[in-house]
Amino acid sequence: MKKIILIIAIVLVPFLGNAQTSVFDKFDGNDEVTTIAVSKKAFQLMAKFGGGSEEAKEYAEMVENLDGLKVFTTESKAIALDMQSTVKSYLKSSKLEELFRVDDKEANVRIYVKEGKDDDHVKEMLMFVNGIGKHMEGSDLGRNAEAVILSLTGDIDLNKIGELTEKFNIQGAEHLNKSKK
Repeated sequence: MKKIILIIAIVLVPFLGNAQTSVFDKFDGNDEVTTIAVSKKAFQLMAKFGGGSEEAKEYAEMVENLDGLKVFTTESKAIALDMQSTVKSYLKSSKLEELFRVDDKEANVRIYVKEGKDDDHVKEMLMFVNGIGKHMEGSDLGRNAEAVILSLTGDIDLNKIGELTEKFNIQGAEHLNKSKK
């Protein structure tokens, strides 16, 4: 799965310039932070070149309504603390509500959403994961992530995200279907 994400990131690098700005952009350009940003235009292009399979059609339907995706990852404990503080501050000023959380010895995961047009749609999804550094040693990417912020904006259909993440066997996907409003 990590290889698939890396390949997608490499393919999308030319489109990163148009991604929507956010409060988390302060981490962009920091040498200790890995940033992936995908713009609305990139999602529109991905939807056009999805292929002919049923999964590809479902994927295209899901991504055509997305405005942006940003992922910030750091190995630095100091930056991870700053990320945590920034997320807390952002949550106070935004209309995000907690969708679910997992706290255990491996990591702390929080997913927040902003209401959309109905109970199955959200305008924004924010995920913050911290405390995972000690569990990623020897990963395929040779990195030990300490914290991750993932911000997804647009017209996000929770049913489609849940179905697609289950099909691609993404860990935690079962919570999207269980935790819908």
